Amino acid sequence: MRSSSSSFLSKGKLTLIKSGAIFAVAVLVASPMSTTDGARADAQGKFDREQTMLMNLKATMANSTGFFIVQSSEKSKMIVRDLTKGLRQLEEVDKAYSKSRGKPDSRHLEATKLKLINATKSAERLHEELWDTFLTLKKNISETLVIDEAQKGRND
Repeated sequence: MRSSSSSFLSKGKLTLIKSGAIFAVAVLVASPMSTTDGARADAQGKFDREQTMLMNLKATMANSTGFFIVQSSEKSKMIVRDLTKGLRQLEEVDKAYSKSRGKPDSRHLEATKLKLINATKSAERLHEELWDTFLTLKKNISETLVIDEAQKGRND
């Protein structure tokens, strides 16, 4: 009997913890953005519409510019991984085929191998460029908001 009430109590605690976590997430999502980027907030502590739109560009929430950049960057990492696997497989099969034909030094798939190597390097460059783009986006938005704050401060 004691174990069932203990089990019920732990389920109740788990439900309470889950409810608290959901509430905390809801409060964070519904609350206005803070002014940590140096942007000037109005009397209620909210950004104006344009500042909010600017901040949302760098967010990684769905359908934002930052989200699309980060998702593309992650996809390019998967492409690099998959192409590398394909390249290793191609090399092993080419080596085994050449060996089975009595010409272990021959490579029949060399042109394909070179194309895969070039594609892998292109995907690596794409990943680096996308990540750099995301970091630049964040930096530019922060700088823009700081400059906006300074200009509004002089106008007041």
